[in-house]
Amino acid sequence: MKNYYSQTFIFFLIFPFLSFSQITHYYNWGFSSTNQQISIDVGDTVTWTWVGGFHNLRSTNGVETFDSGFSGNVGFQFSHTFNNVGSTNYVCDPHASMYGTVTVTQSLSTVDNDSKIKFDVYPNPVSSFVMIHSGLSTKPTKVEIFDMLGILKISKSQEALEFTTLDVSNLSPGMYFVSITSGNQQQSKKIIKL
Repeated sequence: MKNYYSQTFIFFLIFPFLSFSQITHYYNWGFSSTNQQISIDVGDTVTWTWVGGFHNLRSTNGVETFDSGFSGNVGFQFSHTFNNVGSTNYVCDPHASMYGTVTVTQSLSTVDNDSKIKFDVYPNPVSSFVMIHSGLSTKPTKVEIFDMLGILKISKSQEALEFTTLDVSNLSPGMYFVSITSGNQQQSKKIIKL
């Protein structure tokens, strides 16, 4: 009985944070990161993970300013939350082929953003199996679960994603992100593991 009350307390403690629509988008940062085009909503965060080489990630112009500093550690991550509408260009100073643009739009827009995948995750909170339902019936799709530090915990690839189930029973209790990638489309949603 005590465990039930503590889980309920944790849920209501974390629930207000789930009501925000901010999303963390995950991208690799390495030699193949040429002309990255990222579209997000105001308040979303982009996390880049170094996949090899000695790099930095620095804004060159636009509505946001950021600089990751240099790192040669594989797995190093740099995150930036974008709070201004508009575009920001960025580069890796030592590697001219590594560059991109983040375009930020107002999240209250009624225009449908085709670069985002629509999917449902349930139950949420979850204790053992999470089910994912989407309309992606023709494209190869990757489903990943990341912890709050951006560490990949579960990964599954399949030809289509109309419906899939993931076993999350081995994950520690806490908040995670379910990320779906299909072609150049990507979307993430928060889940709570009890």
